[in-house]
Amino acid sequence: MRAIDLTFPKISGRLGCFDELKGIGILLLLLYHAGGVLVWNNYLHGDLGTDVFFLVSGLCLSLNASRMEVREFVARRVLRILPAYWIVLTCYAVLNQVFLQHDYSPANLAVHYLGVHALFGDAWGFAINDSFWFITAILFFYGCFLAMRRLLAKTDRFLLTAAIFSTGGALLLFFLDQSGLTGRWGFRMIDFFLGMLIGQGFRTGRLEIPLTPVLGAALLILLYVPYTRGIVFHPGVVALGVMGAYLLALRPWLHRTGEGVRLTGTLGWLGRHSLEIFLIHQPLMREYNRYLHGRWLNRAEPSDAELIIGIALSLAVTLVLSAELHKCTRWLVGKIAHGPMAAAAGPTGRKESQSGGEAGGSGDEPAGRERKVVQADRPSRGKAGAGSSPAFPAESAEK
Repeated sequence: MRAIDLTFPKISGRLGCFDELKGIGILLLLLYHAGGVLVWNNYLHGDLGTDVFFLVSGLCLSLNASRMEVREFVARRVLRILPAYWIVLTCYAVLNQVFLQHDYSPANLAVHYLGVHALFGDAWGFAINDSFWFITAILFFYGCFLAMRRLLAKTDRFLLTAAIFSTGGALLLFFLDQSGLTGRWGFRMIDFFLGMLIGQGFRTGRLEIPLTPVLGAALLILLYVPYTRGIVFHPGVVALGVMGAYLLALRPWLHRTGEGVRLTGTLGWLGRHSLEIFLIHQPLMREYNRYLHGRWLNRAEPSDAELIIGIALSLAVTLVLSAELHKCTRWLVGKIAHGPMAAAAGPTGRKESQSGGEAGGSGDEPAGRERKVVQADRPSRGKAGAGSSPAFPAESAEK
């Protein structure tokens, strides 16, 4: 045997289950951050939500943007991510200075607006909002995607490159003693590349992994080298287990009942707004929760019950603000992208979304256009492993 040959259900377009997976990811993170406010033990390991985002991001980009022109890809990604980020960044930079008496240098603000603040370590990566490091990480992954997408056809070389990036990034942050970024980003770089590989399998219907010396070197660099420093890239594997359990077991069961369909719809809504929720929720849940208890209620050390009430209110505010911010940025993107997108759509005046979803956000199609959800293609008869998958049932088109 000279290669491992895996077959996948061949799919294309944007499936609603990807939004639902991001919904699960943001729920896990909300539980994780709420437990941090309450100083509860992290039994659920809600930090796996970050792994889910990175996996889904790589998967969807590989599935839908592997052949997209670089200029179009950059325009879509920038317009999807940065407007919402800049709005939330500006709000928190002002509010933190007014209410929390935080002071930010012009250089700190400049690198934040450029989205590269996490490259300057924990001190600046978490200076304004603990969630903003994600912007640097996802912009980095976009660059990796553009540089590595052509290697997807040569799986062993792709894995070697992914191993070098993942191990090199994790060890660099580790030796620079940036513990916050090491845990949040360094240990999870491999997730995005693993998602890319899975997306390639779904896009082409098969994934061939040649058993070559290049693959052996990739495994050594990815598994053994970081292990010499006690680093094991295991969270992504656990997150894959959570995603598989939802797609293969829980989701088909939920779709048998009306209540279950409503629940998957709620998860899908959370997934489509996950970028905005991720950017907004943490300071409200933590710093401003304690600030309001101390300023308005004169409670320097609020009880768990009082903090839980504050967390619930902050989540309600987060959801409302996220929905409005999502509408605002979609309208803004639609205005900016109307000309180029209309030209790219051809004579029909409509264009199917090519981006799929990515970590922390819905697709980036312009506002006012139809977003079409495409169901899985049926594999050809007689192919090994052919057949429809219950994880990807037919999806109805949605606006």
